[in-house]
Amino acid sequence: MRSFVTHKLLLVLILLVAFALRIVGVVGQSPPGVAHDEVAHWLIARDILAGNHAVYFTAAYGHEAGYHYLEAIFLLLLGDNLLALRLVAAFCGLLGVVVTYALAKRLFGETVALLAAGLLAVLFWPVFYGRLALRSISLPVIAGLSAIFWWRAWQSDRVTGWQGDKVQPPRQFTVSPLHLFTLSGFFAGLSLYTYLAARAVPIFYALFVVYLALVHRRELRARWRGVVLFTAVFLLTAFPLFYYLQSNPGAEFRVAEVSQPLNELRAGNPSPVLVNGLKLAGMFGVVGDPLWREGVPGVPVFEPLLALLFYGGVFLSLWRWRDGRYAFILLWLLVSLLPSLVTINAPSHIRSINALVVMSIFPALFIHSLGELSTDFARLSTKRVKLGLTILAFTFFLLYVGRTLYLTFQVWPTGGDVPFVWQTALAEAAAILDAGDGTAVALAGWSPDTMDSPTMTLLRQNDATLLSHFNPQEGPLLIPESGRVIRPSALPLDPHWETQLATWGAVTTTLQHTTYYTLPAIPAVTPQFPANTPFGNELTFLGSDLTPSHLITYWRVTAVPPAPRRLFIHFLNENGQQISEAYAFDTADPQSLWFPHWQPGDLLLQKQEIPVPLADAAYIRLGWFDPTTCDPGPCQNLLTPADEPFLLLER
Repeated sequence: MRSFVTHKLLLVLILLVAFALRIVGVVGQSPPGVAHDEVAHWLIARDILAGNHAVYFTAAYGHEAGYHYLEAIFLLLLGDNLLALRLVAAFCGLLGVVVTYALAKRLFGETVALLAAGLLAVLFWPVFYGRLALRSISLPVIAGLSAIFWWRAWQSDRVTGWQGDKVQPPRQFTVSPLHLFTLSGFFAGLSLYTYLAARAVPIFYALFVVYLALVHRRELRARWRGVVLFTAVFLLTAFPLFYYLQSNPGAEFRVAEVSQPLNELRAGNPSPVLVNGLKLAGMFGVVGDPLWREGVPGVPVFEPLLALLFYGGVFLSLWRWRDGRYAFILLWLLVSLLPSLVTINAPSHIRSINALVVMSIFPALFIHSLGELSTDFARLSTKRVKLGLTILAFTFFLLYVGRTLYLTFQVWPTGGDVPFVWQTALAEAAAILDAGDGTAVALAGWSPDTMDSPTMTLLRQNDATLLSHFNPQEGPLLIPESGRVIRPSALPLDPHWETQLATWGAVTTTLQHTTYYTLPAIPAVTPQFPANTPFGNELTFLGSDLTPSHLITYWRVTAVPPAPRRLFIHFLNENGQQISEAYAFDTADPQSLWFPHWQPGDLLLQKQEIPVPLADAAYIRLGWFDPTTCDPGPCQNLLTPADEPFLLLER
């Protein structure tokens, strides 16, 4: 009884530490902002709450739907905010520890289960993905549940009660083995709705059944009905996704972008796959994932000593391969690495994420086997050996807590391209807005047509401040009526507008990641060629400046655009024939996510390079259109008061 209580208290402690590592500072510290992939997850979850349901969402390179429904539930219950979004990942990460514990306990007993759960709770790899609002962390949970129900069904057989290579007396049970096989098949099929790497799950089960047919034919024959039922339920569960993907072959174009090693293998060149295999073999103790967006580049899963114990556990499983339990975890590990084996950027932690189900079981098995060896040596005290191994386990636990904290909060948030990918500058801008007086602000960004507005909605605590968005790389400057403009310091304005802001008396403040301009008043522009022509009651053309190399147009926003808007400028010769064209405020993807990003009163200044010699351009034709109407077209233009779809300027 005493041992039972101690065991449960240790498990509770492990889960508390696991939860703390996944939730402390998850908003504002690490990650330092929010990535586009996380914003896309949020938008899909909001789409679900708006009543748009699917088994596969084509947004953001294509997403399986399962995890997003869980996100939608969290947003509904806890509020539409970044913390609720990331709590889903923390919840899945914590469940992943529980799943590994339950599977290891069923296969190898409580001691191995406790060791495995303790390691998984504090390793950087699972902690890292438990802090990001990404769907991949749900795969080990759902696939792991399938593994647990498989072994519950296998070990509760009425006929032999087979466990591994041992025949034990029949045990009492309350759930039919066929029902357990049904649940295992259901969760195996459900795993396909989590993340692309789940496509390896059916490969694993197919290979394991082949192994059973070769090595444990008698036991398989006794359970063939359950295996057939597992297969039928799996196929039935997976069929809606399979049918959708077969009916929409272009939905997964992201796969083609990363599958170069697989394509080389199909063409008869195995070298990229062999190189990936060596990298994956060294991922656990030599060199880890090479990308900052997947963690700290090059850092292996384990430090040297624990890596030796991990590889020792792998070799132990190979030695005992005739025992179905060892074959199961070994095959699971190998098949989980397949998605990274046949794609670029190996070793990829995110594409190998299903390995988390069994990964920590290997060093736990080896540590436990060292304790068992003490019984073979008379001079060794079993109690002392167990005490030593317990101290070793606690030492690993504490060391990896420290290692994970250091990598998570000190190294990763400022390393490589992390500040760019997680939009640290926009997080800093959100803090400025939350601390401000609520007056309107124009915010420069890389993707104003799609992701900047929802990113700021997630990052801001107070949405009272009206935001206008623009991309200075396209040549514009946007000035709201308040005269306040913020840009990421890494995203400069055109030098012409920097000079103009200084001329207009702007006060410039530079912070760690952002540059902040404050004008004493919105400037009174005086175009070289003044005008006052409305376009569709949304924008008013105020005039233009013309130089031999540039055309500068001045616009006033009069209403929030209800759809994307794109400026076109055509250069015509004396006969009225178009000789060149230019576009600004480009919405390249007609299906892109749209959020209104201009506010009434904004002054919109556009500098456009003239692509032809000015002497050849007798006329300039300009106007605005909705790019979402151009396919199949014709494009719908905003009309002038004369019902013209453009304005014609003489040079």
